[in-house]
Amino acid sequence: MYQRFSTADVPKNHEFGFWRDVIANAYFHLQLNFRDHHQFSGTLESWDLGLVSLSRLDCSALQYQRLNQHCRAGAPQILVTVPLRSEVEFSQLGRQTRCAPGQFILEHSDEPYEFSHAAHNDMWVLKLPDTALKARVGNTNRFCAQHFDTTTGMGKLFSDYLQLITRHCTPQQSQGALALMGMQLIELLGIALKEAPSVLQSSLSIVRTAHLARIEAYTRQQLADPHLDPEAIATENGISLRYLHDLFKDTGQTVSQWIRDLRLQSAYEQLSLAPTGSSVAQIAYACGFNDQTQFSHAFKRRYGETPSDVLKRRPAPAPHQG
Repeated sequence: MYQRFSTADVPKNHEFGFWRDVIANAYFHLQLNFRDHHQFSGTLESWDLGLVSLSRLDCSALQYQRLNQHCRAGAPQILVTVPLRSEVEFSQLGRQTRCAPGQFILEHSDEPYEFSHAAHNDMWVLKLPDTALKARVGNTNRFCAQHFDTTTGMGKLFSDYLQLITRHCTPQQSQGALALMGMQLIELLGIALKEAPSVLQSSLSIVRTAHLARIEAYTRQQLADPHLDPEAIATENGISLRYLHDLFKDTGQTVSQWIRDLRLQSAYEQLSLAPTGSSVAQIAYACGFNDQTQFSHAFKRRYGETPSDVLKRRPAPAPHQG
């Protein structure tokens, strides 16, 4: 679904309240501080891509603040901002950075932050659940307040694909196809983050990072096995159980929590894209859950809705072209 909002469509002196509502509905609640209190112009276009949403934001100079009281509402989300016209300044978790055209940054909804641009800007903004990215890269806080390159490597592929998608978001495109594009964006983002030089120079050595990459690939292939556990992962990857647990110290999770979160995220994505005739039980078993009741409880705790709710909301199949 495509939507467009513009201050040009509202009466004079109503632009400020209008823009506050547009931002809150597109992303989450933020406090807006306008640089010019006499005039403001802005246009926001948005595309629904299933699990994620993509928007193009073109507006006057502005500061956005995510305050403490805002952070307690809703499941954690991430915004990925790609400025095209002018530099943005960003601070979160005690870190500060500047992001210029040719770069992108991540903003976390569950921690206070400040985001601003002192000049008129044009930006792409991708919104996705923190759990979706966490399932691919681990603790997402380590990517906070860093800028990532969009001019080379996987960062460029991510940025190019992000901008290419909107050309194919036509009314004739099926919701299933759009949701698949959204999933592909998440995958590209995850790879771009993991391959960024600044990430490889973090507290994890290259050897440890390589171990984690191999462990992740193996675990994703084996998610359907209900007997998958830390012991099996350690054995299959030729490392000791103690070393496996040590590798996860920097991720903020235990191995068992990580396996469970991968399964829940996989289930959420499969439910969101499930073909007609699929059942919650089938998807739960395919993700390694052999107790549907426990699965449903864990799923609702994580996402705030039941597996059945997500399955009912999945995109309708495209009409048959005969």
